[in-house]
Amino acid sequence: MPVDDDFRDVLATLFRHEVFRPRGGMDYQERCELTYERLRVVGEHLPPGSALLRDLPKLFTTLEWAAVADPPLFLALTLHVCLSLGAIVEFGDERAEQHVRELDDMSSFGALLVTELGRGNSHLGIRTTAEHDVATGEFVLRTPDEAARKFMPNVGLAHVPKTGVVYARLRTGGRDHGVFPFVTPIRTADGTPDGVRVVPLPEAPLLPLDYALIEFDGLRLPGAALLADDARFDADGVFDDPLGGADRRLRRSLDIRHNAWVASSAALAAVARAGVVNALRHARNRLTVSQFAGERVVLDHRAQQRPLFGALADCYALTRLVERVKAARTRSQTGERVPDGSAWTAGPALNRTYGLVKAVASTLTGDIVTTCGLRCGAHGVFATGRWVDYQGLAHMLGPAAGDGYLIVLEAARGMAAGDHYEPPLREDVADVDLSAPASWARLARARERLLHERLVDRMRLAARRGQQGFEAWNNRSHLGTELAEAHVARLMLEAVAEAPASSSAGSATRLADALSAMHAVRELSRHAAFHLREGLITAEQLDGLAEREHDLCDRVLTDLDAAPLLLDVPEELLHHPVHR
Repeated sequence: MPVDDDFRDVLATLFRHEVFRPRGGMDYQERCELTYERLRVVGEHLPPGSALLRDLPKLFTTLEWAAVADPPLFLALTLHVCLSLGAIVEFGDERAEQHVRELDDMSSFGALLVTELGRGNSHLGIRTTAEHDVATGEFVLRTPDEAARKFMPNVGLAHVPKTGVVYARLRTGGRDHGVFPFVTPIRTADGTPDGVRVVPLPEAPLLPLDYALIEFDGLRLPGAALLADDARFDADGVFDDPLGGADRRLRRSLDIRHNAWVASSAALAAVARAGVVNALRHARNRLTVSQFAGERVVLDHRAQQRPLFGALADCYALTRLVERVKAARTRSQTGERVPDGSAWTAGPALNRTYGLVKAVASTLTGDIVTTCGLRCGAHGVFATGRWVDYQGLAHMLGPAAGDGYLIVLEAARGMAAGDHYEPPLREDVADVDLSAPASWARLARARERLLHERLVDRMRLAARRGQQGFEAWNNRSHLGTELAEAHVARLMLEAVAEAPASSSAGSATRLADALSAMHAVRELSRHAAFHLREGLITAEQLDGLAEREHDLCDRVLTDLDAAPLLLDVPEELLHHPVHR
């Protein structure tokens, strides 16, 4: 669901602001300070964060542009709007409106404090406590030991005001009521509140931000600090949570991740597109000389075409999948329905898809931008093409807002158990035509179904051997990972097999068709051994894939001028050409 041209004009004006011009010679602290300077300029030009949360197409588009222009800005803006402000708006009441106003006008910046140092990204083990003081109605926030310190929220700069959303275990009367978010100032003009200790973390050059450790020692919070959602204390101080359990409450408290997951996928697809466009511009202008070929443009060589056009095809396929994800997330907000049983129907299965796409997008984007940087040789290490910056973003968004690897494993366990998941139905794959888009998705569905059957059979075998829980899963988790990734690969192939919703010029349409086919060829080639073993394709068909990729390279090269139009990379964000 694209935004209108008026909003794109606003974004174009914003990113022409002088604050976004490249600056060299900065130390790490100055680079972090620049991110917040840029964040303030964003706030001056765009609707407030709470308004963007009500208009997801504008929010996602803003974050895409931010990621292409400046990955640290994207991360800070996502933490500020999607996660911190998102939690306050979603779970708070009228008493939290002051915090909303401060974050909306950016007199304070939002920081999310969930992950704890000793537990990695496992949110099940949160041990920070918020003890309810019945006499005063306040909460007392404590970190039980060093391992429970909150890990790497962006609160390291002493003079930048920060409002933290702290996830802690609500305790009252000796009972643990599960994990709730609490909102509190972390940095103010007067320093840090009593009971808060901030320890800046070492520099993180791949994605610089003012990361820190935080520990709480008896920080007293007012009753309004609890973002209680629909849970309540009665007049006698007795707590009632209609969700009825700590596990359900944790899942509900973490619901704010969904916008961040979709925003991350959108940003990753956007930087992949920008990275490819910059690499192609370089390859089309760079000359090479050899004894057997003479002087030629680098892109004349198949050895350059195949990796770069392959990256272009993969980022186009990722973009098509992310378009579906963004549309589904927007529909879930507006209440628009799709037919029941669709993979894009709002509910637990779609929530799982958000996380899976984020996880796969971080890996795929990392591969794409790494390939682009490498194919530009020594030029790929400079800031002009931003490939190093985009690699940093892909690295960071793997573990951010829920570790992608853990998301994949958790999803696979649910799929194996049939938790809001049905494997694809059996289809006839005899004599498939590898040039037909319908066949690509059909083969992908067959692979997903067969992997699911294999995983379920092996879990049943483990049960017959008396293995349960971790023991049963541990030696089969690699199959689970393969299943979850095959599921996303199938969704991606279904996305590219479907005609785009918007019409394009003839050359863009031809380029889209060629890129869709190239992505399918690459996906089939990556899993050739599986397809051969299962009898899904023949050896002769496999032998023909390499020749087909050469034909597709020729088709892509013919219509390559349409790539910026097809990929919709804003020219305003690509004003730093790669040096020849």
